[in-house]
Amino acid sequence: MREALPQLETPEHVALAYNAWAPVGEDGKVPDDRRASWLSSLEGIAISSDYACSFERWKKSLSAAGARVFELVLASRLLVGHGNSSATDVGLTVHHTWGVPVIPGSALKGLVAHFVDATYGPSDPERWPWEQEGDERTRADYQGVIWRGRRIERGPGAVYRALFGAPEADEDEAMRARGFDAGATAGLVVFHDALYVPGSAPNDKPFVPDVLTVHQKGYYDSLGGSWPNDYDSPNPVAFLTVRPGVRFLFALSGPQDWTELAERLLRDALETWGVGGKTSLGYGRLRASGCSPDSRRPATASPAGPPPKARDQVEAILLEERTKKGGWKARHEPSGLSGPIHNSDAVPATAKAGDRITLIVASVSKGEMAFHVPNPSTTEQPKKKQKGK
Repeated sequence: MREALPQLETPEHVALAYNAWAPVGEDGKVPDDRRASWLSSLEGIAISSDYACSFERWKKSLSAAGARVFELVLASRLLVGHGNSSATDVGLTVHHTWGVPVIPGSALKGLVAHFVDATYGPSDPERWPWEQEGDERTRADYQGVIWRGRRIERGPGAVYRALFGAPEADEDEAMRARGFDAGATAGLVVFHDALYVPGSAPNDKPFVPDVLTVHQKGYYDSLGGSWPNDYDSPNPVAFLTVRPGVRFLFALSGPQDWTELAERLLRDALETWGVGGKTSLGYGRLRASGCSPDSRRPATASPAGPPPKARDQVEAILLEERTKKGGWKARHEPSGLSGPIHNSDAVPATAKAGDRITLIVASVSKGEMAFHVPNPSTTEQPKKKQKGK
């Protein structure tokens, strides 16, 4: 049967063409003299025209569920599933039914979880949360799980726990004794698979070959048993990737405040770290449509991070929602926290929902931030405005 496959037409499903239909030799690999033409034929596979209908149904179902939906565009090549079994030694993950590019929700959740811990976690995660001081105490809320060998020693901080969930840990009782949440729980945010947006690739052909040249094959084959040298023959390896410029639709569902924060974190992680394989070489970077590869995100998008502290001066957005007594509410964009403005009568009479105004943080608690309008006549000077807030 294997001998008969090359005589058949290349299937329209990329996964079948890339794996089952690969013209392999006796060693189970595609011969070097056939690889280029074979990958060129895979590059010519267009997405099925029926996929657009399925995509629209999926998108509509997310809208009905109240999910946060947004598009990002590939600024570089994407390689998800490179460790999968393949006739080229480099795998590729695509949608099981439609064969379109896909980024699994589990990959996105894992990326953001690691990004939050590494970027916003405390500088000394070994210290107990109640031993942290100043900004480090706030950063402890973003700390991830601490492992000891194969055992989970300590659960994550409050923000990490709310976003991604938490497992049982050895130090749960000690955490509870100090008033901290502990134990196994599910995260509040669901990270859905990101799917290819129909028509975002030229002629709906989103795949393109790439080549990675291994210069020290003997060193890698021996798992470090032999020294690298200058006389090994270069070994070019061609494989399939998703081409730059392709757009993906991302979706997050859960409580609004938490999906807002998760979206900002996800955008930051995808732009600065990338997703999938070979990110150290620049693969897997995604940005908002219209951003050039060398530009940062638009100025209207705020970086996520630990919330400010009481008495910090910040910029906030006035919300449509009011307090029970009719007072103003505001939201601090970088942290995603919102809450009441205690002296709402001091808000300018001409202000309207959506306006950005300068406020002083009155208090910060789990899931809420309260504000007050600064009084020019007060003798108490607020703390210096923090960068990015």
